[in-house]
Amino acid sequence: MNTKRFLEFSFIILVIIGLVSCTRSLPTPEEADVVTEDTTATSEVIVEIYLFATQTALARGTTGEVPPLATTPAFAETTPTSTLALPTSPPLPTPTATMITAPSPTPGLPATYTLQKGEFPYCIARRFNVDPAELLRINGMTSGSIYYAGMTLKIPQSGRPFPGNRSLRPHPTTYTVQAGDTIYSIACLFGDVSPEAIAYVNGLTPPYRLTPGMVLNIP
Repeated sequence: MNTKRFLEFSFIILVIIGLVSCTRSLPTPEEADVVTEDTTATSEVIVEIYLFATQTALARGTTGEVPPLATTPAFAETTPTSTLALPTSPPLPTPTATMITAPSPTPGLPATYTLQKGEFPYCIARRFNVDPAELLRINGMTSGSIYYAGMTLKIPQSGRPFPGNRSLRPHPTTYTVQAGDTIYSIACLFGDVSPEAIAYVNGLTPPYRLTPGMVLNIP
């Protein structure tokens, strides 16, 4: 058939369907509930399909491909490490034993020395480690010359040492004071020990008074 008749026929069919729909009886309350539930379920399905279609369209972007579902990233378990460095205590100094040494009354070698009670030229030569022959010579003396307390001697500066052993008795040790002893005569008994060193280690001060029976430490 031609197009005009086909359009007229289609229009008549549509009118008939509309009249039939208008004359349909109202549903009962039970039927209304069923219809409502069906309609609601159908509407929910349509909405879900619509949302899914919309999200799919948005996800396609410009490539037209549906991206894969995102997976939950796996978190690697790490053990926390401490970067805080504890301060270290500095090592304590090791205590060292110290020895008390007697100071020298005159730094270096004196130019002159005045004899004290109980001293003699050879004692002075041993104490200052000088050549006794040179000591006598520069002072115009011989081995038989007379000496006395208060006599001033010139001390050789040539550097020639005392020949032989300067020490006459072993020390450190102790010494018991005898009658007539002086701190100077006791120093001469030991040879290379100065009277100032004996006084220092025994806590003595000038005029160094000694009494018989007193025990002295000899450095």
